[in-house]
Amino acid sequence: MASVTGADRPRKKIQRKRLAVAPYFTALLAVLAVLWLSALAGSGWKFPTAKLGLDLQGGLSMTLTAYQQGTDEPPSAETMEQARQIIENRVNSTGVSEPEVFVEGSENIVVNVAGDDIDEEALRDVGAPAELRFRIVTNSTMDTSALEEALAEETPTDEPTDTASETPTEESSETATDDASADPTEETTTEDASGSGQAPTTDEDVTIDDVWAKVGADAAATAQALTAAPADEATMALLEPFGELTPEEVSLLPANVQFFVPQITCEQLDNRPPGAVQQADIEVVACSAPEPYSADDPDLTVSYKYLLQPATVLGSDVTQADVGTDQANPNMFVVNVQFSTSGAENWGALTAENVGSQVAIVLDNEVVSAPTINEASTNSTQISGDFTADEANQLADQLNFGSLPTTFVVETINEVTATLGVDQLKAGMIAMMLGLILVFLYSMIYYRLMGFVVLGSLIVATAVLYPAIALLGSQVGLTLTLAGVAGFVVSIGITADSFIVYFERIKEEMAGGRSARSAIPRAWVRARRTILSANAISMISAVVLYILAIGPVRAFAFSLGISTIVDVMIVFLFTHPIAEWLSRGRVLNSQALSGLHTKTAPATGDAAAKG
Repeated sequence: MASVTGADRPRKKIQRKRLAVAPYFTALLAVLAVLWLSALAGSGWKFPTAKLGLDLQGGLSMTLTAYQQGTDEPPSAETMEQARQIIENRVNSTGVSEPEVFVEGSENIVVNVAGDDIDEEALRDVGAPAELRFRIVTNSTMDTSALEEALAEETPTDEPTDTASETPTEESSETATDDASADPTEETTTEDASGSGQAPTTDEDVTIDDVWAKVGADAAATAQALTAAPADEATMALLEPFGELTPEEVSLLPANVQFFVPQITCEQLDNRPPGAVQQADIEVVACSAPEPYSADDPDLTVSYKYLLQPATVLGSDVTQADVGTDQANPNMFVVNVQFSTSGAENWGALTAENVGSQVAIVLDNEVVSAPTINEASTNSTQISGDFTADEANQLADQLNFGSLPTTFVVETINEVTATLGVDQLKAGMIAMMLGLILVFLYSMIYYRLMGFVVLGSLIVATAVLYPAIALLGSQVGLTLTLAGVAGFVVSIGITADSFIVYFERIKEEMAGGRSARSAIPRAWVRARRTILSANAISMISAVVLYILAIGPVRAFAFSLGISTIVDVMIVFLFTHPIAEWLSRGRVLNSQALSGLHTKTAPATGDAAAKG
């Protein structure tokens, strides 16, 4: 009996299992339905729209410049990054949509906020040092300079209001005792005349000697000798040059001069550079916020000027701050402050030693509140003042997020108009449409009817991307910037690359004489590895770029990354299944229609010999 070799055995016809395309299309429709329904719900059941960034819809752009007192060296990179994070948290707490906060150069932090309903003053406040200090009040006096100026404008011939020292009446209780209004101790008058320990904060090298020279030797000597506000006309006239000093120059003066010279007003003190009263271990002078002088005319205001002792309780001792209402007056907002263990000890010692005295709660350059210490307390305290709900929340946020590690000033704050942004958006959309058209024309010329598969895939990708961007905008505040639009334009080419890899692999399989039905599954097994590898590299690039970049480049990286994810999804859930479905007909086997079919390769030499 002759043996039968493997070559002589009859070949069995292998029936390839068809790909069930319905589950893929069902999954794609489910993704589209979830995205669009979520986007509609997020936009209040209106047609969803993406949130536009600063360069597309306009807004405010603020540049904060850092400086370090006593040195010309810029802050370290670590200090700037820590400050950037704190400022970003503060901006986020104001409720604006997707602010852009990044370090520019070695000493600038740029804050970009999109929209037309931005509170400029609230934006300026995010750069405040938020240095909280609790200081015992040594002396206080009413500053009536703003009141006198207002009355002079109304009735120029009237006598100016007397500027006699007057102890403020605090809302908490009758706290100004004779001791509180007494002259400051000898320690105050013997303070080093060279200055208050507060470094100059201007770009010019102004020194305390320059300030003394500006006011004159007689005025300087008289001011440094004061232990109470002068009352005689001769002394008042001699001290007039102090009223001409800039806030920066006033910040260099000793505390007793700032307090006892009546010509140094709260307007000058309030406008001192940020951090002017930051040093905790020296006496300082600060003013309260203006308050109505009379209930009949709230536009006439006065402030109180306080001479304050060194601080022993600091903002760093605060562990938590939240907003509440005053039990005695539910319409008044307060900030409840909890202290750390060491802070509670310091606060307890401060309150125990100063029962009956006023304690000024100083935030940056302003006395927020100056209540009387009625009894010793330990764990917590309450900051009260004429707060609105927004102001109380802002103060609580500043205390919770912490003080800035260095001092910043607002260098510039510019309004960006939306006109240029609209033109840029139109240009970006035109570029995107041109890209789609060119990709489609290329596909139609090279792949003929398969070009419609490319067009359909790009349309489906757009239908997935649009609600995703709109949903992220409404839920997490993601904004679409011009750089993001550029990322989507670039992604069109990346998506087209996936189709070309797949189609070229199909052509290679069909060049070997296989039909479209046989070639497409074999081509997909090999092409998907290349597609996944290429998209993985694009995704890694986008992630690294997003982590390392700042500003608009991160928007480009984000749009590139999300487009890459959508590309993979579309290739797996739409492009391959629809190609598989088309292979069951005759279109893809037609050389004239598909652009994939090529002539069958001739038989190999071994096969011909056996024939």
